[in-house]
Amino acid sequence: MRTWDWEDNQMRIFLDIETLPPDKDDPLIRNRVTEMTDEDFRKLALDGEYGRVLCIGVIVEQDGQIVHRGNIGRDRETRRFHLDEARTLRCFWKILQDFKSQRDLFVGHNILDFDLHFLCQRSVIKRVKPSIKVCFKRYCSHPVYDVMWEFEHWRRRISLDELAKILGINFRRRRSVAPHAASRSGYLPRP
Repeated sequence: MRTWDWEDNQMRIFLDIETLPPDKDDPLIRNRVTEMTDEDFRKLALDGEYGRVLCIGVIVEQDGQIVHRGNIGRDRETRRFHLDEARTLRCFWKILQDFKSQRDLFVGHNILDFDLHFLCQRSVIKRVKPSIKVCFKRYCSHPVYDVMWEFEHWRRRISLDELAKILGINFRRRRSVAPHAASRSGYLPRP
């Protein structure tokens, strides 16, 4: 089992994004939409070049205490998704402005290959400058702790649903599983 020396003010960012396919009027795909099946169009939601960020579920822990929890991309008053992708991205990067890759940690399921990559791609496309440089280094668990790759020791992919079932985690919403799976896997230390 791994252990780390916890530093004062260490920040752990648990995140999960939800995405949408592009707007059908998007000039990049407008001419192709009529030739696509509905399923192929929906799959574009998983492609950072065309898909859009609907929301970003975030939990920020500092020194073992939750200091921020929320769903970025939803209007606080109406509780409806505002669909302003640039605004969502700006808010996300603002939350991370004090993130230090030598000290802090991103945690999530498949965040190395999907969530963080998607957020960085969409930020470039939407001309939103990230507040930090994200490290996409493979075969290490810091500053990105990817629950999927850590559990499988970088050998194969496992779905979040399957991992939760294996670890005996009962859940209703997907976004609540990754922090529990990380702790239950025995790899992510508790402060």
